[in-house]
Amino acid sequence: MKELHVTAAEQGQRLNKYLGRVLREAPQSFLYKMLRKKNITLNGARADGSELLRAGDRVCFFLSDDTFEKFAGAQPKNEAPRFAETALAPYHIRYEDPEVLIAYKPAGLLSQKDKSGREAINERILQYLADSGQLTAESLRRFKPSVCNRLDRNTSGLILFAKTLAAQQQLGRCLRERTLKKYYLCIVSGRMDKPFWHEGFLRKDPERNLVTVETSEAGKENAAEAAAERIVTSGAPLAAHEELTLLRVELHTGKSHQIRAVLEALSHPILGDPKYRGGAEETRRRMRRLEERYGLRSQLLVAYELGFPEMTGSLRALSGKRFFSPLPTEFRRLLTEEFPEAAPGLLQGGTQ
Repeated sequence: MKELHVTAAEQGQRLNKYLGRVLREAPQSFLYKMLRKKNITLNGARADGSELLRAGDRVCFFLSDDTFEKFAGAQPKNEAPRFAETALAPYHIRYEDPEVLIAYKPAGLLSQKDKSGREAINERILQYLADSGQLTAESLRRFKPSVCNRLDRNTSGLILFAKTLAAQQQLGRCLRERTLKKYYLCIVSGRMDKPFWHEGFLRKDPERNLVTVETSEAGKENAAEAAAERIVTSGAPLAAHEELTLLRVELHTGKSHQIRAVLEALSHPILGDPKYRGGAEETRRRMRRLEERYGLRSQLLVAYELGFPEMTGSLRALSGKRFFSPLPTEFRRLLTEEFPEAAPGLLQGGTQ
């Protein structure tokens, strides 16, 4: 007989899903048969697989060692797991509790690993958790923590990471329902004096990794055919002069390159953006001049603020909290010199 205890990271999932992770080589028909015959029990009683697990629940397997090992597959090695060459730096952690970690992602770092094999903040956080003893090779067999939101590689700002399945489920629901508010700061070319609300359709060109924005009825009619996705974006100027505007932008839909492409479509491209530089030649000349003056190496776009709604269960401590990202050096320098009246309130960061 083998007895396993459900951890806090694993609670919230159905028993059948848990069993599928423990005995990953076993067919579902075998697992349900073992449940019916009470060869697998939950807290000493018969179960049907639909039960939601809680931390501390006991799952007992009345199987031979050979059968358990056969269906469990290769066991993890005893050494600590390795995910990245560099673990997340402690000074990049903006908030941490047993369920959630909020980190600052610098520009140039991926959110999650892709086919390029370059390091990502997701793997750096996993390495931090492994180094601090919060993650083991054994625990990874039943649940692998991960980031909940993604940022473009050259966008800096706040990344939300769920350590437990329950946190992943609740945060995922908040993101899908748009109750968790995400606000960005950016500095764009030209003067914007009024708030904007933009609705349109985003079409992606995967070969060039570019998107285009359509706002016409034709775009709506051809959305399905063109594989376009509906997008909604709003923003308001915090400060402006004839050459530049400091914007606070809210995403009402979260699509790749959405803010960058929308602002280009509005003829106010983000300063430092190497891809979305549309507009009049005068606009492009202004951007080049300012980028050379400040030595910009990436777009001035920061995922600046996360605002949490009323949370339940183990995430109650996050209810109503707001978290703010630090600003990268280039953004901070330009903000201070071009918008000194707005800088003090934005440079503090932290939590409210």
